Amino acid sequence: MTNATQTLAVIFAGTLALALATSWSWSTTSSAAFQQELLGVDTSAVQAIEIERSDRSPVRLERSGGGWSVAPPDTSVTYPANAQSVNQLLGTLPSLQVGAVATRQPDKHPQYGVDSTGTTITMLGDGDQELGQLIVGRTRIRRPESGGQRRNPMQRRRRGTPVTYVRTPDRPDVYSIEQSLRSLTSRSVEGWRDKTVWALDRSQIQRIDFRYPADSSFTMERATRSDTSAAPDAWVSAGDTLSRGKTSSLLRTLASLRADGFAENMTKEDLGEVSYTIGIELADGSRRTVQLRSDPAGRNYVATASGYPYVVEFRRQSWDRSVLQGRSAFLDNE
Repeated sequence: MTNATQTLAVIFAGTLALALATSWSWSTTSSAAFQQELLGVDTSAVQAIEIERSDRSPVRLERSGGGWSVAPPDTSVTYPANAQSVNQLLGTLPSLQVGAVATRQPDKHPQYGVDSTGTTITMLGDGDQELGQLIVGRTRIRRPESGGQRRNPMQRRRRGTPVTYVRTPDRPDVYSIEQSLRSLTSRSVEGWRDKTVWALDRSQIQRIDFRYPADSSFTMERATRSDTSAAPDAWVSAGDTLSRGKTSSLLRTLASLRADGFAENMTKEDLGEVSYTIGIELADGSRRTVQLRSDPAGRNYVATASGYPYVVEFRRQSWDRSVLQGRSAFLDNE
């Protein structure tokens, strides 16, 4: 090897080492900056969260008293928000772990959905001061490698790993995280609303009145403790013992009454004749009532409940199967 060749080899090796070191330093610095941007958000200081998508109306979550509220774009009205869902959002974003750098080229942002088509999540403090912002792009499923082995058709296909692409607005770098954020970014205002109608202590429920059309109404009561023949937590109707399994399912639904949706364009004054009424009496003598009507499409029941200001929807199939049954369906036939 001539001296000139040796010199060229040394120069090439040095240039390559410098390029690798620069690339590694850029990647490390960029990843660290990204994590610092997220982890620097003090979630206790967050007073509002705005979620904007190009294909639907934006959503604004606001801290309200001891909980959270959600508002549509016009902010003309606010609704109680599901605190568990909001806490999940606050607990997820600041703790995202970067898996890799997908690209640093702005012209590739559309490929990863982190351009104008992405979902922008902004955390705001007092006076709507911006605390942090993140653009969430596409999610793909990374399938596990087969290792060249043929999969047994009788074996269940292994699930892949969700990979989501994200970036901050002030940087071109796009990062991948091994996590799906669709449950947080795809919700509408209704999806963020608290669907709890009421939450009762089921052990305090003493009596349930079913008011049905025609002559099919009936009442069930918790068996008195003085009745030594009654099993613990037994229920009776007109002297007949009821199935514990069926009454347990009924009590679970009625004690923790949750809506499946909301009839946004209806008020209580708009509703027609009541089809079913269920009355609940508690140990302290207080009562709760829920009234149901069939919706025009026949898929849901439109309902109102005592002490609850909104018109809600219950899935008809679920309620017909577990709640709105005749007396004979609850009898203990064992």
